[in-house]
Amino acid sequence: MRTSPRRIGLLGGITWHSTLVYETLLHEGVAAALPGRTADLVIRHYDFGAIAAAQEAGDWDGLAATFGRDARWLVEGGAEAILICANTMHVVADQVEQAAGVPVINVIDETAAAIRAAGLDTVALLGTGFTMRMPFYRERLAAGGVEALVPDEPRLAEVHSLIYDKLARGVVEDQGRTLMRAATEELVARGAGGVIAGCTEIPMVMTAEDVDVPYFDALALHAEAAVRFALED
Repeated sequence: MRTSPRRIGLLGGITWHSTLVYETLLHEGVAAALPGRTADLVIRHYDFGAIAAAQEAGDWDGLAATFGRDARWLVEGGAEAILICANTMHVVADQVEQAAGVPVINVIDETAAAIRAAGLDTVALLGTGFTMRMPFYRERLAAGGVEALVPDEPRLAEVHSLIYDKLARGVVEDQGRTLMRAATEELVARGAGGVIAGCTEIPMVMTAEDVDVPYFDALALHAEAAVRFALED
């Protein structure tokens, strides 16, 4: 183990609530291993409204260019790896890694590894509509030996609306908790053996204590992987 942590670059603000959780977990993880030390971070924090508008417009190429440029800026600031602090934006992870020239620690890979370690091969995937509808997340999980089931409409649209209209604004209500539990139960009934919290805001309304199957918090798994990278020789 290193005596000082490697520097990690964060592409955050997607949303700011979850980015603060990332920072907390990174600092706590390093401090637990190296008493008296904390994580060494450089951060590009986005205006979520601008990101959400580009997503809604389908401007993934523009977002890839922006994130790639900003990842290079983080590397120029000393980052040895990049964290994209959002599940959905991993749709451009490969382009960002190519542009940055350093590893992008991929949340999907880390989640797949945890699911396999738990002995599961079929899980529920809950996240934004982009994450659930677009193939990038499910295909990368499949490459790691994991099948992901997503809700049918209109439940899928309800989950997406909860994330963007409520959780992204910091609004946590009992209706959101009820919705997420119902969505999980429906997918378990279809054969899911566990559930991925595949949006970094989902833990605001659903945690492991709320479900009767293994719960995979993608944000926490992602942060743990970053701590390992920061500390490894």
